[in-house]
Amino acid sequence: MHRAALTTLGFSFLFLAPCIGSAGTVVVDNIGLDEGNTTGLLEVTSQHYVDAMRAIISDRYKDDYLAIRWEALETSMTNAQVARMEYRFIVNGETRIRVYHALGGAPLGAMAQSAFGGSTPAITPGSPQRPDHMEWSDDLPSPVREAIDYVAADAEDSIFYTGFNDTELRARILPTGTSVLEPFDVDGADRAMDPEFKILRAIEHDLETHAMPGGGSVRGAVGGATCGSCRAAMQTLSDTYGIDIHLTQMFGSLPGRQRDALVASGTAKLRGRRLVNSESGRPLLARDVLADARDQQVRRSLNPSSLKRSFKGIPWRPRSFRLGPLRQSRAGEGSAEGGSTAPNADAMEFPSPQC
Repeated sequence: MHRAALTTLGFSFLFLAPCIGSAGTVVVDNIGLDEGNTTGLLEVTSQHYVDAMRAIISDRYKDDYLAIRWEALETSMTNAQVARMEYRFIVNGETRIRVYHALGGAPLGAMAQSAFGGSTPAITPGSPQRPDHMEWSDDLPSPVREAIDYVAADAEDSIFYTGFNDTELRARILPTGTSVLEPFDVDGADRAMDPEFKILRAIEHDLETHAMPGGGSVRGAVGGATCGSCRAAMQTLSDTYGIDIHLTQMFGSLPGRQRDALVASGTAKLRGRRLVNSESGRPLLARDVLADARDQQVRRSLNPSSLKRSFKGIPWRPRSFRLGPLRQSRAGEGSAEGGSTAPNADAMEFPSPQC
């Protein structure tokens, strides 16, 4: 995508406000290569949520927990899609802006409860296995499938967020009783939990309560692909309030012809499924760059070391780590003294069971 096209997120446009009732336009485009400032802006949004989750854990979950629970939290945080949208409008000839941030999925408090409360999460393929001396905590209660009021839960989480104000806003989950926006399930998922929908509903709410006038414009980005439900919501909001909407989505691949041209030129090479710079080895696609940045945010802030915790049942040596599969040694590998299995560089080291 050409760099100039990304200035839609760089505060460079002024729009005249049409009367509400005149239909706006909806444009969804794609960003492949990491150009412009889109990735950086979404990384800032992501950090707001990582910081809030850290505050929630510090306040509500002060014990030591099994490694598998920390892995569950890490997976939830890194897999949740992030979005950021700007609403621009004119008041008395002056252009004003409100920036909305959102993370997909359940409220952070519910996400933390899922990771640290209830029964022990099941081990997933590639999860670090517990040592034999590590307890499973079978006394933990079995899963309780109760209806959670996400609207109330998300509102309760507000005290853990910092950095938001009258112009930088968190798009929390809002009731949809009076809304013209109707999310629907896509692939079995409730798309009211998508970050784009949360933002669109927040914009609609602020228009309904006259916090800002209609007839403005929305420019934004989402760290993945947007679904049919969110596209329909964008069109409804545009038609109802005369808003022009321009959303940039991130794909995890390039068109084959463009990818092959980059590889043939020597600029890029494939590393597994990733397109990386031939010299530095760094990812070239915006989606991969954002994923790596968010992974680093979680590793830096949401681990036992940074929170001064220990794994339950394991003596803890403070260090930076990332939960991940232990690499199995091949024939002939291992130390001369004991032939012990060496974990990969990113995986946590478990102490050997004591006799």
